[in-house]
Amino acid sequence: MYVTADHALCLIDQAVATGHDTGSLRSAIRAAFASNAPVEHIATRARTSIHDVLTVVNEMYAGRADH
Repeated sequence: MYVTADHALCLIDQAVATGHDTGSLRSAIRAAFASNAPVEHIATRARTSIHDVLTVVNEMYAGRADH
């Protein structure tokens, strides 16, 4: 499924508004990153730091490294 950057940022807004499900927020952060939304915008909308956004993104790639 293709998600535009604007839509992905709106998903972050929705996840922040509910506040109870960190899985939804993490998923929205990953979707926003995958849709090429600027990391600074993702962090601002998620009310977190750029470092925390990159940590969530890095989780996507954990375990994918060739051994």
